[in-house]
Amino acid sequence: MKKLLYIVILLPFIANAQTINGIIKSQATSLPIEDANIYALKTKIGTLTNEKGEFLLNNKIKPNDTLQVSHIGYITSKIAISDLKKSGYIIMLEEDVQTLKNVTITDNSWSKLKSKIDFTKLSSLEYGIYSFGSVVADGKIYVVGGDNSEQWNILTTIKGKNIGGDPTRFSDPGFANRYQQELAGDPNERIFFKGNLFIYDSKTDLWEKSNQNFNKRAYHNINFHNNILYVLGGKKTPIAKKREYLDNEIEVFDLNTNKLVIDKTNPHKAVNFASFTYKDNIIVMGGSIRSTESGIKTFTDKVHLYNLTSGLWYELAKMPVAQEIKGVLIGDKIFTIGNTDNRSFSEIQSFDLIKESWKSEAILLCRLENPAITYNDDIIYMFEEGKLLVYNIKSKLIKEYSIKLELKSAAMHFINDKLYIIGGYDFRNYYTSPSSKVYSISLDEFDTTRPYRVRVLSENNVANRN
Repeated sequence: MKKLLYIVILLPFIANAQTINGIIKSQATSLPIEDANIYALKTKIGTLTNEKGEFLLNNKIKPNDTLQVSHIGYITSKIAISDLKKSGYIIMLEEDVQTLKNVTITDNSWSKLKSKIDFTKLSSLEYGIYSFGSVVADGKIYVVGGDNSEQWNILTTIKGKNIGGDPTRFSDPGFANRYQQELAGDPNERIFFKGNLFIYDSKTDLWEKSNQNFNKRAYHNINFHNNILYVLGGKKTPIAKKREYLDNEIEVFDLNTNKLVIDKTNPHKAVNFASFTYKDNIIVMGGSIRSTESGIKTFTDKVHLYNLTSGLWYELAKMPVAQEIKGVLIGDKIFTIGNTDNRSFSEIQSFDLIKESWKSEAILLCRLENPAITYNDDIIYMFEEGKLLVYNIKSKLIKEYSIKLELKSAAMHFINDKLYIIGGYDFRNYYTSPSSKVYSISLDEFDTTRPYRVRVLSENNVANRN
């Protein structure tokens, strides 16, 4: 493998001497690299480059720190802060050409493959929602609650584009006005959570709305066992944007009798956590338990087991890192994809339920903030904002496909050789727009579509990060 060549040109330090601006470009094309990961190894904070390849790290960076620069398809580069000035000002990354064993791709066959995954539109939900609870049972998808808000996010937009807080640089005439309202903390902005149960039949492509009303909540989970739905965790409906409360009730809904009872015992109150039905138990782990007005979260690393037969709760081995997570249960092993507030790449970890032990599987070569996730056999599928990743837990082979669905906080399920993507939101015109759409993807699509990236991951990815 060729050694990584780079030229670094450091943009001038702004106001604070430890605040760093920079640009990441491709050595082969000299074009900027969007979504490149910049990670300070000692300070343990990071960020992603914008569409111009620009990044900014704040004044928490230590003078003796080292930056790690990486992006899928490029060789990772490391450079000390002290060497930035003498090395230059723009970081050039060299492309990483992977040779995969037992895989032969001819130019002719490669050119015949499509560039994006195709999908089919199905019957829509009654209204758009995201961050809802959903579960599959007997070919049906059960959806409860969810966030129905159209939320403006002016400040995050400005920070993401690194324009120094100048709203006049956007062409939208209403942007400046909304910017001032968000700075002032507009008291009229509300968040709307839902409490309905919808049931989707994959055979008929029809939605049914239950007469049963649930707590209005979002960022929660649903588990299924013996034809009973267990709805737990998440946030209650807030009165205003700055008042959010964790839901401490478990709603137990019997699908045979259509009766709902409330269980007030839940030691794992959190949002964006993971939960799994394992034999006669529900295992709950991770998530965030607190958030400041500025969006800084406090995470939990606790893992609880709820025995459905006895009604008792037990505490299992803690997660290696406190974080919000998504995951799947395959056999006796849980696979999780988690994130904290920093901008580092997402990591796949596994939890062996027999040995009650955690293991680092691999570091993904991109960041997934709140992906939809499902599995079939030994394959884990992850979807978020135009990316569909396919990971084989045995071969460690990961493929990244492009799909023209720019959705976040959606749900994804596997039924009869098809993936189903439900709800979520897209971020347009500086606000989140909830989606009511439902799509299906045939597994045959992965045979007729060219992956955007292909790589064999290993535990070395984890070691190389530290």
